[in-house]
Amino acid sequence: MSRTLKKEYRTADFEQLSLVIRNHPLMRTSTAEQQQMQKLRTPEYRTKCVMRASLDDIALGINLYKLHLGEEKPKPPSIQETYTPGSATAPAERPRKSAKAPATPFIKVLLRKTPTVVLFERHSMTALADTEEGRLVLEDNQRYEELLAGTDKSRRTVDSDTQTITALKKSRLVNTERLTTEQIGSYVSNFEMFDTYKDLETSTASVQVQGAQNMEVTTYRVGGVDQFVAINSLPNFKLALMLTMRILASNVYEPQQRRYRNMSLPDPLAEDVKFKYRLGLLWRLSPPSPLPRVHQAVSDVSFCPSNGDILAVAYGVYSHAKMSHLPRCGYVYVWNIKNPVNPERCFNYEVPVVTVEFSPSAPQLLAIGLHNGSVEVRNISHPEQPPLAVSHRGSSPHFEPVTAIKWIRMAGDHVGGPAVITPFLAISRAGAVTKYRMINSPHLLGFEHQRLQRAEGELEGIKIDRPVPAASLLANRHPQCLELVLDPVQADIYYVLTDEGTLYKCSTNYPLQHLEQRQAHDGPAVGMEFSPWSPKLYLTCGSDWCIRIWLAGILSPIITLRHHLSPVHCARWSRTHSTILVSLTRSTVDIWDLRNSTLKPVSSTTIDATIFYTTFRFAHCGRSLAVGNEAGNLLMLSFEDMPFPPHFQYKQLKRAIFKALAMEPDLRQQVKSVGHFGYPAGNKQPKAYDYQ
Repeated sequence: MSRTLKKEYRTADFEQLSLVIRNHPLMRTSTAEQQQMQKLRTPEYRTKCVMRASLDDIALGINLYKLHLGEEKPKPPSIQETYTPGSATAPAERPRKSAKAPATPFIKVLLRKTPTVVLFERHSMTALADTEEGRLVLEDNQRYEELLAGTDKSRRTVDSDTQTITALKKSRLVNTERLTTEQIGSYVSNFEMFDTYKDLETSTASVQVQGAQNMEVTTYRVGGVDQFVAINSLPNFKLALMLTMRILASNVYEPQQRRYRNMSLPDPLAEDVKFKYRLGLLWRLSPPSPLPRVHQAVSDVSFCPSNGDILAVAYGVYSHAKMSHLPRCGYVYVWNIKNPVNPERCFNYEVPVVTVEFSPSAPQLLAIGLHNGSVEVRNISHPEQPPLAVSHRGSSPHFEPVTAIKWIRMAGDHVGGPAVITPFLAISRAGAVTKYRMINSPHLLGFEHQRLQRAEGELEGIKIDRPVPAASLLANRHPQCLELVLDPVQADIYYVLTDEGTLYKCSTNYPLQHLEQRQAHDGPAVGMEFSPWSPKLYLTCGSDWCIRIWLAGILSPIITLRHHLSPVHCARWSRTHSTILVSLTRSTVDIWDLRNSTLKPVSSTTIDATIFYTTFRFAHCGRSLAVGNEAGNLLMLSFEDMPFPPHFQYKQLKRAIFKALAMEPDLRQQVKSVGHFGYPAGNKQPKAYDYQ
């Protein structure tokens, strides 16, 4: 039989558990501690039963509860006591079911961190053994061992491992010597100081600060040698000065530098997105000379292929309209966006500089074309050294300005491979295309690839009225080469634009002749570029106020863009949007979007309206633009409020072209007959080098 369940069985257990906890030594606290703990408790905890106990006491109390102190479990009935049918006696009452086992009480444990008790602390000290301090340390250690020698004085030590995986050891070489100070008295009168500085030779120079302000710097010469000049010629001092100027410039241009690095891009999920196609000014690179009458126009810009923060700027002559004589100065500055105030490399020339171009395979090499027809290659990593190679009059007897330089891509060039110095092509206004190669010599090995002849008769392309020359003059028999472009797919194909508006297709495998000839503009053609998403789609711009888009396989241009009544100096495709292109006139920077309209640009930006623009280049990321003007300023602009790039760039470009040809069914049918004119799988143009 089961015994009757008592309702107060939990009360007795809890009273016994509370008595054991209260009698524990840890619970015996002073009155001050109790008052302090009472202040820390919240009103919620004051109404509850809060006890101070260790984990062992709590575990002991739970085990005591499970034993049911003072209670015995009921025994099950035996076989003889069970009722069987047919027996004479039957149970008077059916036994009741046993009560449910009581649940374990809920105990909330609050763990608090006890204050750290420092029992013993001794700082370690290391001293060199062969010094006086080391001898004193050894004597102290020996005296300590003697004091602990004996049966009752030996201390117990236990070796145990820690969580440190490797043993951290310190070499004796990192210990610095202790500094010793002495007090020495010295007396110097004002007369002695005056005589000392009077013997020194002083020199005061005026240094320009930010182009407009001047600062006087006074230096002293000792023995006829200017110490400031001697220190300034040290390479380590120049490197330290360059890094210091970068840090100082970042305090002023940090937001602009972050924007150039695309660290703050627009949110595609923003609710107030507006597409204004706006250009914002980040910074302005100053010209070499602050004098406004000096001819120092930005003639060319080239970004370093391996580092998009570095760009080379050529300063020379762009327009001969208001120039009475040719200036006898030219500059090539190498800038870094980490320091937009001062250039990090400066090269001065006695003639204007026309073009510059970095080598894709060896980014430290910079090819420079001068106004007198000379070409040289410099290593910008060693600015103090002379040029690596200079063109020789025996192999390149041209005195006309070199207008463009392009390094030839080789079949074995790839990222991460050995640096191979490839040859490069150079064109001049004499109509010559020259191929240069660097050899083990201070001179470049030049070979005249071909000399272009003036076009005659009616050519493919646009129809123009070509006047018949009255007499063939030797001085005017060759056209002026203005632009040189390499084919994006075939490494041996290149294109040349002339002042006649003629496009020549040539090959390095077939010298002394051209493969194709086409009339692109009714006037000088100054720019050409292939689309990053199509090796067959390219644009040309010229002085006939037009930008024409061509497709390989079609003789006439498929789209003609014209808005301003002024020559187009430069036009390039966007690196982020397949349907957007940027053009440059004398006073505006225009952004065209083929999806919206082919009649006028979506935006026109003018900065410094009184100064004419010369050329521009995209940054490697495609979200910034470097624009040069005739005053020698280089404006770094960023694209703001631009539409988000489409996921399928080629499909968007093809859709925009067919939309523009909606009113020309014949030309639309010719474009359809060309078929797929993009790269495989609609991807972007593959790069042979890692462009940042």
